[in-house]
Amino acid sequence: MPIKDGRWTIHDIAREAGVSAKTVSRVLNRQSGVSETVRGRIQQLMDRVGYQPHIGARSLRGHMNACIGVTMPAMAGEVPLSQEFLLWLFGYLYQTFSSRGEYLGFDLNPHAAGDGGDYGRGVWQRLFKACIVAGPLRLDDTVLRRIHDFGVPYMATGRLDGFPEASTATVDYEEGAYQSTKFLLERGHRRIALIKAFSGFQPGLERRRGYRRALEEAGAGYDPALVIPVNFESHNITAAAHRLLADRTVTALIDSSGTEDGASLREGARRACRVPGLDFDLVAWTYVNNAAVLTEAAAHVWLPVREAAAQGITDLAAWVAGERSEPVRVLYPPVLDTRRFSVEEPKPRRLFELQE
Repeated sequence: MPIKDGRWTIHDIAREAGVSAKTVSRVLNRQSGVSETVRGRIQQLMDRVGYQPHIGARSLRGHMNACIGVTMPAMAGEVPLSQEFLLWLFGYLYQTFSSRGEYLGFDLNPHAAGDGGDYGRGVWQRLFKACIVAGPLRLDDTVLRRIHDFGVPYMATGRLDGFPEASTATVDYEEGAYQSTKFLLERGHRRIALIKAFSGFQPGLERRRGYRRALEEAGAGYDPALVIPVNFESHNITAAAHRLLADRTVTALIDSSGTEDGASLREGARRACRVPGLDFDLVAWTYVNNAAVLTEAAAHVWLPVREAAAQGITDLAAWVAGERSEPVRVLYPPVLDTRRFSVEEPKPRRLFELQE
C-alpha cells in the first residue's frame, strides 16, 4: 500500500514484512534473535524504500542515545588543545567507529551554554551513547563521577586522585616529573627549577608532586620559589625561564609545560645571560616521539598521550559493542630520551589559532 508523504515508519516496515516492530528494531540494532532469512527480507525492504530510522524517536523510546560524544572539560583558552591533536583524535575516532556505522558528536564549548560549564550535558540530555572526555580535569571536578554513575561507556584522557575507579587513558605525569628531576640530580645538580603548567588541574598537581618527591628522596630539599606556574602563551614561557635562570644558583631547568616552545625557552635563557648546555642543563617535555624541543637540551621527556588515548578509544569501542563491561584502565609511562637531535620540531598550533 502507498505510504502517506512517502515517509515510511518502523510500523510500516513491520506490516509490509509481516513481522513485529520489535523484530525490525532488532535488525536495525544488529541484535540477535532474528533468523537470517527474515533479517534479509527486512533489510531488502528497507533498502528498496530508502527507510532510515528516526534517531530522536529511537533515543526517546528505547533509551538508545544518538552518537559517540567528545566533550572538553576545560575552556580552550585555559588549556588549549593543539590542532594536530584534535585532527588526530577525529581521524582515530573515524578509523575506530566508522565501520560500526556510528555517529560522532563534539560538544565544543559547554562552558558557553549558561549551565555552569557542565561538560557532561551530552550524557544528561541523552545525546551521547558513549563519551570521551578530552582534556585535563580540575582538581575539584565532580562531573566525571556523575558520568560514571550514569552508566554509559566513557573514557577520560585525564585522571583524578579522588576517583581512582574512573575510566581513564592517560600518561603518568608524576612519573615524568620524577624521572626528569632524578636525571638532573644524577648529573650533579641540586638547584633544579621547574616551569609548570596546568595550575588547578590534576596534571599540574602530578608534575609538582613528582618533582618534589625526587628532590626530597635525594635530600636536595624542595624550594617552592623554584616552581613557576605558566599558561600557554609564549611570553609567559620566556618570562618564567628568564626569572628562574636569573638566579645563578639554578643550574638546571625542567620545562614541563608541554608547550614545545623552544624559541621562547631560548629567549628566556638569553635574557638571563645563560646558555643551555653550557651553564645550565635543560629537560624539555614533548608530545612527539623522536623529536627535540631544543637541540641543546640534555634530555627530552616524551609524553605518549596519543598512544594512551588510542588504546583507550579501542577499549571504549569494545565496551560500546558489549565486548567488555569494565571501565578503561590505561596508564602509559613517559619516556626519558637523552639522545641529541640536530633538528627542532616547530611549536604546535593551538586549537582555533589564526592561520598565517
